[in-house]
Amino acid sequence: MKLNLWRADGERPWLVGHRGACAVAPENTMASFQRAWEEGADVVELDVRRSADGHVVVIHDATVDRTTDGHGPVAELTLQELKRLDAGRWFDPAFVGESIPTLAEVLAWARGRIGLLLELKYDHGAFDSELAPAVAALLRRHGVVEQTACISYSARGLLQIKESLPGLPTGPIVRGGRLAHWLARLSHRIPGLTRLPALRRLLLHPLTFVQAMGGDFVAPSTAMLTPLLVRASHAAGFPVSPGGRRWDYPAAIAMGVDTISSNDPGAVRRAYLTE
Repeated sequence: MKLNLWRADGERPWLVGHRGACAVAPENTMASFQRAWEEGADVVELDVRRSADGHVVVIHDATVDRTTDGHGPVAELTLQELKRLDAGRWFDPAFVGESIPTLAEVLAWARGRIGLLLELKYDHGAFDSELAPAVAALLRRHGVVEQTACISYSARGLLQIKESLPGLPTGPIVRGGRLAHWLARLSHRIPGLTRLPALRRLLLHPLTFVQAMGGDFVAPSTAMLTPLLVRASHAAGFPVSPGGRRWDYPAAIAMGVDTISSNDPGAVRRAYLTE
């Protein structure tokens, strides 16, 4: 299969399972990814970082404390140590025994089955120069480059993976401040404000940032999502794939975004993506 982030004319947006289906299964585990696929997700989003011995593992946080029964930084634990941890018990006793997956395990499962949206994770104040090359090598080895896209807050990380895989779609995530979020909300109530040059530049920052970074799609937070941004991004040739904790699905769909994301993709598909 080949990943296409563009929403087809007249069609519903693609559905992304955030960390799998993390509202109904422990995030970033094989159980969560399987549940997302079974519930109709078109793409699964997952977070990757490296272990102490250089293996690419799937976990969001810099430490294992929140999502396992262990303690300590991921970067200071070997793969063997990480694999001993239980990554399911904290969520529900039904998931006892779920482990932190390696990226290789996820890729083997996903090949030909579902799209992949990988977020390259870097610790604050540190840059792992080996993460992106290791991810690129795994994508090639498992034959899933064409069904994968990457996002990250690190433009440097995305530039690195582009060097290894020039055709891989990338989307730099923009950090929007409170003022940007407030002005985006205000523009929904008073659309005429978008004609003001200074406000327009601020609202279009996610697009201009992607253009400056050589990205392939716009990945704004939902707090910065506006009809202006979607229209301008599409006119410039960029699909829009938002992320965020708070979603107004009817509004996002009406704006024409190309993907929507959910912690419970099955519920969102049933509520908003079926006729």
